[in-house]
Amino acid sequence: MSKVLIVHTGWYPESIEIMNHISIEILEKKYSFEKVAAPGAIELAALAKSKILKNEYVGIIFNGVVMRGATSHYDLISNETFRSIGSLAENFCDIAVINNVICVENEDQLKERLEKNTKNNTNALMLLINEKSG
Repeated sequence: MSKVLIVHTGWYPESIEIMNHISIEILEKKYSFEKVAAPGAIELAALAKSKILKNEYVGIIFNGVVMRGATSHYDLISNETFRSIGSLAENFCDIAVINNVICVENEDQLKERLEKNTKNNTNALMLLINEKSG
C-alpha cells in the first residue's frame, strides 16, 4: 500500500487534531500514512524533507494554522512557510504535495475554514497522487 506523510504543527492543538482526523479519515480508505509533528509552521518543510529522504511517500499534506498577532511575525511566518513548502514540491516533483496551512486573522475565520479547507485539500491530495502516478 502506498504511503502518505501528514506533517502538522504543534500550535493550536485542538484545530490540528480536527485537521488530522479529517485527513486520516479520507486517506485511510486508500493509503497508509505516517503522521509527524513540527514545533511550528516554519519547520514543516524541513521536517518533511528529512522524512522523504529516508522513506518513500506518494504524497504529503501539511496541516497547520497561522493566526495573525499584533506584530509582523504573521507575515514572515506565512510567507516563509509557503515558500519552503513550494520549494519542496518543486524539488520533489514526483511526490504530490498539498499545503493545508490555514492563515487566518482570528478564531472566527479559523472555525469557518478549518473543516472545509481540510476536506478539500485532502481530496485534492488524492487527485494529485492519482495524476502523478498515472
